[in-house]
Amino acid sequence: MYVVRNKKTKAIIHMANSTPGVDLRPEEVFPGFDPKAMELGRYHEQHLPDDFTIEDGVVVAKDKPKREAEPLENLKAAKLASASRLAFELRRRLIPEHEMLNAALGVYDEKRTRQIQETVKAFREEYKRFEAALEKARTAKAVEALEPDYPTKLVS
Repeated sequence: MYVVRNKKTKAIIHMANSTPGVDLRPEEVFPGFDPKAMELGRYHEQHLPDDFTIEDGVVVAKDKPKREAEPLENLKAAKLASASRLAFELRRRLIPEHEMLNAALGVYDEKRTRQIQETVKAFREEYKRFEAALEKARTAKAVEALEPDYPTKLVS
């Protein structure tokens, strides 16, 4: 594909299909071609990239800008959601659902019930501490460095 555009404004003036192996002069592509005000480029496909330059008569796609880093609030929300999932997973390993239900129903003695309650409370407190620390973080690096410190055994 050939493209003729204004050198100053970069506005496309004319486009024409090309034939592989056949190179046309600018006047053959666009009869009113003015080399002082216009530039001609050839591209290997039948559509132009969204953003391009013309270098030595060849259309060159500009690199797309790298995706901007996630906004800090999105990063914090993702980190907090991950911490929540981790808390439930680790808590389930220490205290299965049926044991929590048994404690709530009064099946266990007072010591075992308190142990379960205190462990659940420790998970909740660590989650709240982690959430507050995330709120205070001002950079993505600081957010990524934060990790929750959940209990690894039942609280006595």
